[in-house]
Amino acid sequence: MKVVTPAIVLRTVDYGEADRVVTLLCRQGGKRSALARGARKSARRFGAGLALFGVGEATLSERAGADLATLESFHGARGFPQILCDVAKMAHGGYACELVRELSPPHKDEPEVFALLLTLLDLLDGAPARAETLRLFELQLLDAVGLRPTIDRCVVCGRVELDEEGQLFDLRRGGVVCPHCHGHGRPLDGAARRALSEAQRLPLSRAAEWALPPSVNAACREALSEVIRDHLGKPLKSLEFIAKLNAS
Repeated sequence: MKVVTPAIVLRTVDYGEADRVVTLLCRQGGKRSALARGARKSARRFGAGLALFGVGEATLSERAGADLATLESFHGARGFPQILCDVAKMAHGGYACELVRELSPPHKDEPEVFALLLTLLDLLDGAPARAETLRLFELQLLDAVGLRPTIDRCVVCGRVELDEEGQLFDLRRGGVVCPHCHGHGRPLDGAARRALSEAQRLPLSRAAEWALPPSVNAACREALSEVIRDHLGKPLKSLEFIAKLNAS
């Protein structure tokens, strides 16, 4: 079966002397892994677009029972040159691609995830890399893949008058638990809870309007990282690089 679809390159791995194994997020068909034969030598069929963050039209050939599709061609429609010139933007874009790759099941249409990642790459290409933009992306990606945490009320009793001392972010229950419901997890102070709740209502395209004090951003980052790590069962490699950049 042949499929022609817009796609974003999430990862490439060299294979053998001339081939590449490519992970794509496709507008039709979701995440797919494919073997691009001769990709390191054939500029006509693949060009420079077959690299991380590449966006273009992929032609895939699939056989029933095969682990990998065959990528017959990839014609790049656009690139993100400003991301490639800035190490912080590269780190944030790489994290976004790794997060999408890990959270997206294979062969499932994910048009919302596709649009979300494209918006994030657009923002990175046109503006400085910001921690707040990643927080918005994380929250909205969790929402898109069915892992939205409950932030605006107690997930147990439904109380909306939160921000009390003793409220917790309870992973097992899926969100904030007020002191009266005796949750288990990390404390989440009122400023961080309000920031996360606001972020769930704000489109990613308006990320430039959202600014957080460093301490609030750190609390939001830790809460969301726990959700992601708990679901995946492992930390993401790209986060280590971002942490090193922030420390330098």
